[in-house]
Amino acid sequence: MADSKRITIVSPIIVLVCIALVASFLLAAVYQMTSPIIAQREAETRNAALKQVLPDASSFTKLDVELVPGVTEVYQADNGAGIVCSTNCKSQQGGEIAMMVGVNAVGAVNGISVISHNETAGIGDKVLQESYFKNFYGINDIEAVKAVDVISGATKTSNCVNQSAQVALQQFAILDSGNVGPATDYTYEEKLANAISKLYPNSDTTLLDTTLNTGIKELYRVSNDQGYVVIVENGGVIAAVAVANDKTVGNVEVIEGEITDSLLAEIRTLAGNQFN
Repeated sequence: MADSKRITIVSPIIVLVCIALVASFLLAAVYQMTSPIIAQREAETRNAALKQVLPDASSFTKLDVELVPGVTEVYQADNGAGIVCSTNCKSQQGGEIAMMVGVNAVGAVNGISVISHNETAGIGDKVLQESYFKNFYGINDIEAVKAVDVISGATKTSNCVNQSAQVALQQFAILDSGNVGPATDYTYEEKLANAISKLYPNSDTTLLDTTLNTGIKELYRVSNDQGYVVIVENGGVIAAVAVANDKTVGNVEVIEGEITDSLLAEIRTLAGNQFN
């Protein structure tokens, strides 16, 4: 009788384990079959977006180079047709506008496209159209880009497009007409500005004159009460840390040094403790 009860209890467990193993195997098999297809489709979508702003390119290679503030990624045309920069900037509504800007082989703005935005229909989004983008095409001088008129009622969004064109031209210049060389040796001040720009795009900061905890190098207040940037120095690493008004610790951008997971945790803690 006891053996019968034991078999009755154990049998469902064995069945459940077998079902779990089979399900895991099937999921793994499906992933193995679908992941290359998904990756291929993502690559095709990305290349289509890249070719939209640089149609003469045959294909693209993502570059591992130092990026100027405002540029999040840069791709080089494999046939030398130019580069495409992915950019991020602050929008009229306070969110972010993600764009792609193509710069051709002679260093002129070739195309602009919008990846994502949250602009109000008929107001900010009237800037994010080809009819406005065409004002930048063919320009290879940053001062000439700055001179492009803004659209009334959508000044911030106009400036966002303008700045995206500017940083794309700057990135092109650094890459020396698309021929990639060593990354530019930036000064500490330039690296600091780059890090802050990534944390709070298109925002001004004010250096605060206040008592700093051990490990805190500088403390900045971000414009429009957006939050703070804490510059932390710890373990040979200098990093900029975004801290919200409610003192929640946000993203971290490394300015100098090589960061590890343990150092990252320490840096985040030091940044948060500045407000305790």
